[in-house]
Formats: sequence, structure tokens, C-alpha cells
Amino acid sequence: MTDSRTIPLIIHEISMNTIQRIDVALEGDWSPTVVTVWLREQGLIGFSEVTRSHPKNKPSLELYFKDSWLGIHCFYRIDGQNVFDEEFSTRIIEYVERTLSH
Repeated sequence: MTDSRTIPLIIHEISMNTIQRIDVALEGDWSPTVVTVWLREQGLIGFSEVTRSHPKNKPSLELYFKDSWLGIHCFYRIDGQNVFDEEFSTRIIEYVERTLSH
């Protein structure tokens, strides 16, 4: 289930030229749950290891650039859980890849 959110405006306003990787983890429990899902050299690695839901912590994407990072909440709320939104995450990664190919 997804809420068909649009990609945040900030993504369109920043250069993807120095992006290195994209991770997913639970905001509030980052270190134990972090998984790299995309690498510039490899592309999409996949979401199989991502923590899928949590009642309080929010699944988030982190886009890592050479000198900075950008965090984006990537979940929907259902049955008392913050559930990872794989479709929305995939759309963001596809946007990054399209931008890099131009």
C-alpha cells in the first residue's frame, strides 16, 4: 500500500553529481538497522534486508553525497506501524538514476 506521494521538491533542486550511495534504516534506531540499498557503481542492490516496520521509528532513505546527506521519510502508517514504502523508495532511486544518466 502506498499513498502515491510525490518526490520531494528538494530532490529536484539539488545536483546528484556527487551522490555515492543510498541507505535505508529506522530513524531513531539507525545504526542497528541501516542497510545500503543503492550504490553509484552498482545501482539498486535491493530491499530484502530492510527492516519493514516499527510502531514508533520511521523508515527513512538517506542519500549520501560527497560532502553532505539528505534524509527522506519513506513509510506509510497502517495498523499502528510505520511501514517501509518500497514503491516510493524505488521511485526516488529511479529519479536519481535518470538524473545521473543525463
